[in-house]
Amino acid sequence: MSRILIIILTLIFMTGCKSRKEKLVEKINSLGYPDNEIVVSLKDFFDGNNDRASIGPNIHVDQPSPQEFYKKLTELENSEMVERILVRIQDVEDLDWPFTDTVYVISKLSLEEIKSKLTDLQPDEIHEEWMYGKPINAPDLKNGYKIYSVWWD
Repeated sequence: MSRILIIILTLIFMTGCKSRKEKLVEKINSLGYPDNEIVVSLKDFFDGNNDRASIGPNIHVDQPSPQEFYKKLTELENSEMVERILVRIQDVEDLDWPFTDTVYVISKLSLEEIKSKLTDLQPDEIHEEWMYGKPINAPDLKNGYKIYSVWWD
C-alpha cells in the first residue's frame, strides 16, 4: 500500500511542478501568442531567466545580464512617475527562454528622462507609442501617462 502511495505522490509532484519557463510559455500561449501582440510583467519575464539571448543579445560590449536588466527596470518601475513596465514577447519557439526585443514603459516621465534612466541598458531606440501596436492584454493608459517603447536590435 505504501508503495502505491509513493507512486501516486510522485506522479502528482512531477505533473504539478512545471518549470518557470514552462509556466511562462503556458501563460504566453494562453494570451493568444503568436496571433496577438502580448506583454508580460517584468517578474514573469525575468524570474528564473538566465538566458543572455532573451533580451539585448546584440549588445556586444558589456551586455547586461538578465538580472541586471531586471534590477534596472524594476528600479524604474518602482519610481513614482512610472505606473508599470511590460515586456513584449517576440518569440518562444526553440529557445532557452522566451525572447523580447522591446519593453514598454508606462510613465509620466519625459522621453529624455526615460532615455537618461535607461542608458546603462544600451537600448538601440526609445520612442513614444506602442512600437508594434497596443498588445491585446495591455492596460489602457491613465490620464497623464504616456507609453514608451524601449527597443534592442
